[in-house]
Amino acid sequence: MRVGGGDRRALGDDEVAPGGGRREHAVVSELMGAWGLCGIASTRRRTLQIRGRRTRKAHCLEFGIQSTDSGEAPCLMLHSTQSIASFFSALFLCTATPALAQSNLEFDSGTKGWQTVLDGVMGGLSTGRIAAGEGGTLRFSGELSLENNGGFSQIRTAVPEGTFTGTTGLVLRVKGDGRTYQCDIRSSRLRLMAGGYQSRFTTKAGEWTEVEIPFDQCVANSFGQRVRNAPALDPASIESVGITLSDKQEGPFAIEVDWIRPIGAARVEQASTNSLAAVATKANLTTLLDLVKAAGIEFPKNAKLTIFAPTNDAFAKLPREQVDFLTSAKGKPALQAILKHHVVAQSLESSALLDRRRLTALSGQSLEIDPSALTIDGARLVATDVAFDGGLVHVIDGVMLPELRSIEEIVAQDERFSTLRAAIGAAKLGPQLGAQNPGPWTLLAPSNQAFAAIPADALKSLLEDRPALTAVLAAHVLPTAIRRDEMLAQASARTLMGDGTVAFALESGAITVAGARIEVADIEAANGIIHIIDRVLPAQSAAPATAAAAPASAQRAQRAAAIFELAIERGVPRFNAGDSASCAALYELAIASVVLLGEDAVGADANAALAKALEQGAAHRDASERAWIYRRAMDRVLERMMKSDA
Repeated sequence: MRVGGGDRRALGDDEVAPGGGRREHAVVSELMGAWGLCGIASTRRRTLQIRGRRTRKAHCLEFGIQSTDSGEAPCLMLHSTQSIASFFSALFLCTATPALAQSNLEFDSGTKGWQTVLDGVMGGLSTGRIAAGEGGTLRFSGELSLENNGGFSQIRTAVPEGTFTGTTGLVLRVKGDGRTYQCDIRSSRLRLMAGGYQSRFTTKAGEWTEVEIPFDQCVANSFGQRVRNAPALDPASIESVGITLSDKQEGPFAIEVDWIRPIGAARVEQASTNSLAAVATKANLTTLLDLVKAAGIEFPKNAKLTIFAPTNDAFAKLPREQVDFLTSAKGKPALQAILKHHVVAQSLESSALLDRRRLTALSGQSLEIDPSALTIDGARLVATDVAFDGGLVHVIDGVMLPELRSIEEIVAQDERFSTLRAAIGAAKLGPQLGAQNPGPWTLLAPSNQAFAAIPADALKSLLEDRPALTAVLAAHVLPTAIRRDEMLAQASARTLMGDGTVAFALESGAITVAGARIEVADIEAANGIIHIIDRVLPAQSAAPATAAAAPASAQRAQRAAAIFELAIERGVPRFNAGDSASCAALYELAIASVVLLGEDAVGADANAALAKALEQGAAHRDASERAWIYRRAMDRVLERMMKSDA
């Protein structure tokens, strides 16, 4: 295993630190993309708010997004055709109730407001930690210990009293480990020591399930004993919600929570006045609404969505002939693809949105995010965080167009692939990558120069030997769409024929595929992704993937070392340039990522030391000191890994 290497000089005493600002968001997002760990929450979030101000010159009212970060935030002009009154009418009428808005039960913006409560208060040794999971979830994990009369680990959050007035229960979407947990609810009308209203539920290992907690079935317990003559739980009096593990079974545990929602009358009432059609109508997004109806598009049921809604003016900028085609029967598939390109299958507030570098739309293609320009795939945000019963709407000033060509069509039209095109034609593999085959696929496309490196006679013989050529080309096609930022996390992937594997690795700061360097990454196609690589890969029978045979723990150790190496490689120049804030954020995310890989990646002691470094760093406001704490922790772990590897 390669640990260390490269020019990783230590931070010097003369390396001073200035402040960081918005750059750290881009740095963190860039590194997350390189690691394929985009689901891990950013270490620092910003909140956005609509603001209004009168300009001195024109005395006109401007509306925009203001960041709570230090520094001046750009003002977003409201360029849509809706009136100010209609927009704010939609904004205020369609948001959740004030109490629910103050509670964090959806986790789309992280895990703020949640805390752990452990049996250490009673002398126990159980552990528990909270982390933001991929796609806006809360992950609660740890280890239950029965020593010293302990045996419980809990997370909980406060909710404003009155939040659940008129409801009859809660529904939790969870993915557990097969253990039995309990929902803990605390009431202002019956405050108990070490207890509350409780209801047990059993999880299915590795499966998402929805668990209903009827309030009338919750039992008041204190110190594990039922409280006699306790009043029934009054939903209006609920002031805290939590999840506890106390099943008297020692060992590790993990449960992931997608959301916690009320059930009953209040939920139905909210949904009836908060539909997407109602929001679009009130905000005067009528062209979008008409096109959704014309396309006959159906969004995932029971899913929380983010919709980027172009204004009427944005649609009006499209050429008339293009609109006529899209609204015709022949153009319906293209219209559906375009509309899906404006939808993300998770609900993201603007603060969480701008902490990311890219998202994957329902079209299967990426949406690039520029936090500094406040754009999504080039379209500028006009208004944000308009709620509807299925998620959130962000209004944008442009129509985002996905790539509508298939991989076969792109290869046929791009001269960088002229030799590859000839090879695909000779092997008759074109239809496999064509529009009639939706895939998704990943094509590892050797450049013309890569083919030119093969001796002319050998290349001519290969092109004339269809079975051999098919075997070689099959090593370049993966039966799934894998972007570059997902490769290291995935480690390897099966090839088209299923008889071989390609390994992804980090070599000299660059991601490689079966040893080939990626020259151009993430060329989007309607049915997958194209990466241009610098060499032709041999047929799988001649190049077995050794990484796939390595033990899982060894692969995680390699990934941990790669994450630290990349963090140091990217962080040192930023620290030396005076940007210690972005360096510290980058190092913090690297450590958090390795901790999430598990104890077998770096060892239990090292994992605990990294977790402690995160706590120590969080206690320091000075960015330079945080960077030093994180860097020393990473260096110690890397040194230990090198010694064990030797």
